[in-house]
Amino acid sequence: MDSINLIHPAKLDEAVKIARLLGNKTRIQILYLLEQRQFNVSELQEILQVEQSAISHQLKELRDYQLISQKRVGKSIYYQLTDPHILNTMDSILAHTEHVLAGRRHDGKPVDQEVQLNDAEE
Repeated sequence: MDSINLIHPAKLDEAVKIARLLGNKTRIQILYLLEQRQFNVSELQEILQVEQSAISHQLKELRDYQLISQKRVGKSIYYQLTDPHILNTMDSILAHTEHVLAGRRHDGKPVDQEVQLNDAEE
């Protein structure tokens, strides 16, 4: 039997936490916005039409996972994306949603079409 590997438990635990972190619409929108430029809480509140306390809570969650950072400019605190890896994850998720919404698999075939598994060439 071929050797198989499992994800180290500590790494798996962190991956699950990050997946849960991305399971929130507001946090995903914030990350998407911060990919474009820096924002303060008031700007995010206006764009997302979400209460200031909710925005602040989501920003804290993202900061706790070191995905964003903050810097003070005058009296305002601006938030910026600090982990480019998360963008790759988000891009992959969004690309997958395009297939799902179109009712197609990644290979372009309709979802209801049977998948043929090819054995290694003999």
